[in-house]
Parts: sequence; C-alpha cells; structure tokens
Amino acid sequence: MRERGSIFYVLFAAYCLLPTAYCPLVAAAELKIGYVDPAAILDNYQRTKDAEAALQQRHKQKQAELEERVNALKKLRQNAELLNDQAREAKTREIEEKSDAFKRLKTQTERELLRERNQMLKDIVGEINQAVADYAKSNAFSVVVDERFLLYGEPGLDVTDAVLKLLNDRYTTKKGKSQT
Repeated sequence: MRERGSIFYVLFAAYCLLPTAYCPLVAAAELKIGYVDPAAILDNYQRTKDAEAALQQRHKQKQAELEERVNALKKLRQNAELLNDQAREAKTREIEEKSDAFKRLKTQTERELLRERNQMLKDIVGEINQAVADYAKSNAFSVVVDERFLLYGEPGLDVTDAVLKLLNDRYTTKKGKSQT
C-alpha cells in the first residue's frame, strides 16, 4: 500500500509540474525569428551605390585639383634650374613652401573624403537598422538577428531580400519625390 501511495505522489507531482516545465517550450514555439545579412543589404542597396558613385566622382575631382598643383610645382622646379644662384635660392624656398602647402592640402582632402564616407555609411547603416525594425514589426517577428552571429539558420528564415526590397522601394520613392 505504501508503494502505491508513493507512486501516486510522484505522479501527482509530475502532473502539477508538467505545465510549468512545458510552458517555455510552448512560448518558444510562438516566437517568429528571422535573420538578415547586413553586408549583402549594404552592398545591394541602391542608396549605397549612388552614394559611392557620388563619392567616387568627388574623389576624382579632388584628385584632378591635386594633380594640377603637382604639375605647377614641377614647372616651378624646372624654371628654378634655369635661374642664377641667388634667384634659384629664393625660388627654392617658394617651391618648398608650396610643396608643404600641397602636402597639407592632400592630407586635408583625404581626411575630408574619409569623414564624408564614414558619415554616409553611418547614415545608411542607421537607415538599414530602421528598415529591419520596421519590417520585423510589420511582419510580427519577435527577433531578427544578424547573420554574422548566426551558427545556423534555415534559408526560409532569411529576410535579407525582403528588407532590401523595402529599402530600395523607399529610396526610389524618396528619390522620385525629390526630383519632382
């Protein structure tokens, strides 16, 4: 009789504890999880491509300006060789001053372009993060993670293309409105 009583208590305890032990599993089944590849979004986002093209154009313009200054310095050096010693010395100082100014301008230009690129990337990454959050909210996702930190994910959980489409659609609409 004692054995039946102890079995009854074990079964009763298991019955009482089963719902609480099972509860996290039920809650986990209700989670909707997805993942994105931020690098793919960044690379394929039209705004990134347009911004990179504009930055590349600006870089070429700055490079042409710097090239003009280099050519001017070369001409000054060539002309200095034709002068007498006293005039050559004065011209050499002028060339050194212009050469130093050129180096400062080149460094400043590189920093300016780098700062501009970093700001552009910061803005675009912020926009991507906002689009991921908007997509997750509108599609009832509980969690969207970065693919770089994912050890395994079923391909059906990858929402990269959907977020990229959302971003490109928004950008096209915004770009169309600004051109009209």
